[in-house]
Amino acid sequence: MAVETREEIFSLKGREIKLLVVKDIEALVTNPNDEDNIPYWADIWPASRIMASYIWEEMDFTGQEVLELGAGLGLPGIVAGLKGAKVTFSDYKEDALEITLYNAKTNGVKDADTFLGDWRDFRLGKRYDWILGSDILYNPRLNPFAERILLDNLKEEGSLLITHARRPSTYEALERLKLAGNFDEEVREVAITLKDDYYPNYMIALHQLQRKEKNV
Repeated sequence: MAVETREEIFSLKGREIKLLVVKDIEALVTNPNDEDNIPYWADIWPASRIMASYIWEEMDFTGQEVLELGAGLGLPGIVAGLKGAKVTFSDYKEDALEITLYNAKTNGVKDADTFLGDWRDFRLGKRYDWILGSDILYNPRLNPFAERILLDNLKEEGSLLITHARRPSTYEALERLKLAGNFDEEVREVAITLKDDYYPNYMIALHQLQRKEKNV
């Protein structure tokens, strides 16, 4: 593994998830002016923590095929795998997928694979029952590509689970998705406090989008 890592424990109700995480994220920044090389994938974002806990406590993915888009270190997808899903972890960085697959296997997720793909040229020819995305719709320049994937790679009766730190660009993208995909939406907001001297408190929005029932 090319990236130096350390172990972090993520606690769920009744279970601990052992994760390899990047030891020094700043060391991966070779050019701060090149947005494509900012290592957003290398951190466990508050939105992914909330999604992981929600999946563990509220959802059952038995027999479901799940895509985690922009998986990063894979926490929500790993928990989905523990709740019965066959998971595909997707990111545009090989290091992210290598660490994620290791983390999945370490935590007992047996049915998992990966897909390396840039959203601007995403060629995953498969549709899923669920697509997960934690803080993926943050960049107005990239959002149209992500929105297209969320529609094109979702089954006709599929659902989306999206979390974010109440970002305006994400709300805007979700409004477009609801119209384009004919989705109903359930939303909740969850507070989270982290051990961070600068930004310890976050409010995370969790959106579950389900296709509307067709009129008979």
